[in-house]
Amino acid sequence: MTSDQLIDSFGRVHTNLRISVTDRCNIRCFYCMPEESVRFLPRRDILSFEEIERFAGVVARLGVNKIRLTGGEPLVRADLHKLVARLAAIEGITDIALTTNGILLAEQAQALKDAGLTRVNISLDALTEETFRRIARRDG
Repeated sequence: MTSDQLIDSFGRVHTNLRISVTDRCNIRCFYCMPEESVRFLPRRDILSFEEIERFAGVVARLGVNKIRLTGGEPLVRADLHKLVARLAAIEGITDIALTTNGILLAEQAQALKDAGLTRVNISLDALTEETFRRIARRDG
């Protein structure tokens, strides 16, 4: 730990950072977004990999050592493995996790692992296709 730490008003030291890398998603779960007429942020308003890396470097110097990438669905962000590699190279970052719906994971898993991803959390909303379609309003 460093002498400069992220401490909240309850005196808790924060060592985790959650970064939403996109507001876009490849499904439309009823609990998260409307089925149609979704209003996404203009791409220019989404943090660039450089901005995310810079911010992660700042908070790493304040004792943050774990980063979780979320969305939307983070795997729809092009070249996510390149961001993971940049974050893994930051001194003090020891754990990089990903929260995903898992639909695109098979095609990206190896590149993400090779880049330094250490953990994956898959959101599993249903055990049957029928229930999944009802929740996600898409085939999966």
